[in-house]
Amino acid sequence: MPSEFVIKKGPKQWEAKIFSGGREIAEIKKGEGLSFELVRTNDKMEWVLSNLVHGEHRPFSFSVRKASKKITYPNTDRNGLGDEIFVIRDHLFKHNDKFYMLASHPEDKSWNEYVNSSIKYICRLDDFPYSELSQVDFHHYTLRDKIKRLRGKAVGEASGLGIEERGHHVKIDSELEDVGLFIAAISYLLYASG
Repeated sequence: MPSEFVIKKGPKQWEAKIFSGGREIAEIKKGEGLSFELVRTNDKMEWVLSNLVHGEHRPFSFSVRKASKKITYPNTDRNGLGDEIFVIRDHLFKHNDKFYMLASHPEDKSWNEYVNSSIKYICRLDDFPYSELSQVDFHHYTLRDKIKRLRGKAVGEASGLGIEERGHHVKIDSELEDVGLFIAAISYLLYASG
């Protein structure tokens, strides 16, 4: 059974509430600079979402790091943040040794059906030609063009805007369930926070 999330804009600019199963499970708050804080409701666990990915600011990219108020832990940067625990780089991410793409064209959808849909699909790229995200050089135009044409099996979808009454909806298949909250928050920030 897929996990479903609804993200709705909060009362303040750049804030949102995340719901699943009809109850609030997390909130997004504006952090320092260009970052955001994701706070899980039940245990107050906090993560920092930033477009600083692999040491550089990138469009259509986010890293997730566990927030820490102390700077004494090993593997933390000068801001007290731990290692990247989840990364979306130019719409692409790797999870359990498989590659996925946000806003992707599913292999079973025609071009017209895909373009005319208000749904952004999350697809698993079974034939992805790289073993690590860092191997992909997005500054090279022809490679970017090739990545845009990659198609895969749909394993999730996102639709709607956070400012609408119904909110931004994200549905994730079970293979992405353990990172579903991160995907839902990032999808909202990338495509629906307008």
